[in-house]
Amino acid sequence: MAGPPPLFADLKARIDKKVQRKTLNTQLGLENLKRHSSQNKITGNTLNNSSVKSGSVEDSRLNGGKPTLIPFLYEGRIVGVKEAIDRAVESKTVFPAFDNNDDATAASIKLSSRLGRKKK
Repeated sequence: MAGPPPLFADLKARIDKKVQRKTLNTQLGLENLKRHSSQNKITGNTLNNSSVKSGSVEDSRLNGGKPTLIPFLYEGRIVGVKEAIDRAVESKTVFPAFDNNDDATAASIKLSSRLGRKKK
């Protein structure tokens, strides 16, 4: 028996490509958060070992309004939501988007936990 009809094969290829692109964008966005965290960490107090300070926001300027993890730590200080969103937009950096806030929160916790571990 032959493979799936060309229409289905084309549809499957397009879906696979979209899933791969979404996965790569999420990975790139999380790497950008990690890089941002190491460049903007709080120093001179107990938070100098801190992991990323991020939060999930929904703003049409970021990933079409999907829940997006962005940094809330700039130049060694924690900023408010409006400033964090404005800075994220101005940076033109890719930050990870999620289908819902629960997924965004879970990714933030996982990233923070991973960054907070001491290196051996």
